[in-house]
Amino acid sequence: MDLFGALSTAFNGLNQTQDALSVVSQNVAGASQPGYVRREYVGDTSSGVGPTVKRTLDSYVQKQLWSETSSSGYASIQADYANQLNALYGDPNSTSNLSSNFDALTNALTSLQSNPTGQGEQSAVLTAASTLAQQVNTTSNGIQNLRSSSEDAISQSVTDANNLLQQLASLNTQISAAPGANNLDLQDSRDAALSQLSNLMTVAVTQNPDGTVDLATRNGLSLLSGGTPATLGFNAHSNLSATSLYSTDASQSGVGTITLTSGGRTTDLLASGTPIGGQIGGLVDLRDNVLVQAQSQLDDFAAGVSQALSNREVSSSPVAGGLSIDTTGLQRGNRISLSYVDNNGVSHQATIIRVDDASQLPLPNTATGDPNDQVIGVSFANGTANAATAVQSALNSLGQGVTVSASSATPPTNELTFTAASPASVSTLSASVTNTQLQGQGAALPMFADSATGSPYTGSFDGGSKRAGYAQRIEVNPALQKLPSALTDATGTSSSGDTTRINALVSQLSTQPINMSTQSGIPYSNNMTAGDYVKQVLQTQANTTNQLTTLSNSQSVVLSSVQSRFNQGASVNMDEELTNLTALQNVYAANAKVMTAVRDMFTVLMQM
Repeated sequence: MDLFGALSTAFNGLNQTQDALSVVSQNVAGASQPGYVRREYVGDTSSGVGPTVKRTLDSYVQKQLWSETSSSGYASIQADYANQLNALYGDPNSTSNLSSNFDALTNALTSLQSNPTGQGEQSAVLTAASTLAQQVNTTSNGIQNLRSSSEDAISQSVTDANNLLQQLASLNTQISAAPGANNLDLQDSRDAALSQLSNLMTVAVTQNPDGTVDLATRNGLSLLSGGTPATLGFNAHSNLSATSLYSTDASQSGVGTITLTSGGRTTDLLASGTPIGGQIGGLVDLRDNVLVQAQSQLDDFAAGVSQALSNREVSSSPVAGGLSIDTTGLQRGNRISLSYVDNNGVSHQATIIRVDDASQLPLPNTATGDPNDQVIGVSFANGTANAATAVQSALNSLGQGVTVSASSATPPTNELTFTAASPASVSTLSASVTNTQLQGQGAALPMFADSATGSPYTGSFDGGSKRAGYAQRIEVNPALQKLPSALTDATGTSSSGDTTRINALVSQLSTQPINMSTQSGIPYSNNMTAGDYVKQVLQTQANTTNQLTTLSNSQSVVLSSVQSRFNQGASVNMDEELTNLTALQNVYAANAKVMTAVRDMFTVLMQM
């Protein structure tokens, strides 16, 4: 090699070493900056544009990190709300939770058995009933406050996601316009924004050769293409109630839905079943499932306590070929239970529910919680004869063989008769009727009422199910507050010390099965009492909270593990950088010595 070649080599070596030292300097300066990815000097580009510097990261692990960030966002928001929900129910070991207050009512009624006319005992029953009703109200209101909070959080999260999509679109444009080593800081900023977006929702990331990214939902809907972002929308509702439920029919929905507008096309993400994930997905699940289920459990309990005390069981009477039942006093929402065998030998279990509002018919089988039940909604507004015709039509569609008829007596009674000829048969027939008066209707007592109407709860479906949100409206019957003696006096003429009614109430409260709903998420049982049910509710909620908290903690561990794997390649190791700095300084010094030697040689030659 001649002197000019040696000089050129040393000069290039100095330049490259200086560029490498600059990269080390950047790494040292960026070590403490969140989101900074370590740079690595590769060499000069053949085009002469400048040095080639790349970010040292594992793109596969990075995508896994974004995925786990989304899962962690989903799990953490659910655990947070579950713990808030659990707090509403009270400490399971305290004397002020729902189960304890129910027991207090039972105990107060039991004490009244020993002194039926005692004003102190009567007052204690009304106080215990009021305390229970108020706690159910408070818990139910708390659930709806959590649903309203989740609605607000979805709205804010959608706004944040839109801002991040716009930021990512701008970064894409800048990265595309500044290729090479000049866009590494922009890529760091882009990845930081992507991490924030992943926490809000699950995104599928496609990395392009020019350093830009395209984003999509898990089912392929475009979120970002180049410099063009999609737009997320959310029509928030305020102050949600128990009847504010999601529906794919926008005109019927009581809560907001999330839309995605991309390429001139708008998609309803919830109606289309698009998996959203992240905090937004977790909040939607809370609002539309977890908290709705919790409300349904409270509504079941409130309705169960009310009807255990207010409903009287009506037995059927045998007639030739079947059974007959008196429907006198049957209220809207009250039920007639029928089991029969049709002409083909198939057994049927049917529940006939009084529904005078034609707009609510036909009732779905989910109107009762029994999975083996076949529900028949029938209007009694125009008398038992018309009701009999409607029931006959419904039974024929289930399995023919039973004849339904109304009373032909003069004057007509409210009897409905169910008969069958072999091989068909009528097996059982009974009814549950709500007493609406304090006295004169038997031992059952309407202790609780619906504050919206001031009337006893009957389970009515007219104008929509009155079960929904009943926990927010349950109160001690105002009429009973004015006449506490009705707790033991069922007729207004009972003799002092008569325990017939109070004995019946204590028995009913402890033995009467409640009508469970399909929305509660609690496995159906046809013999679960209100006391059993409230314990099941508390246990179910505690289990759910534990499960979601455990899931959140586990997901945090997974996320931390993936983050650690990513950091192994992407974060700056100061010891490594100092080692590189020392080596580069030695290389720089060596190249400088070569140039010094070449200079000395030129000096000698010039002096010759």
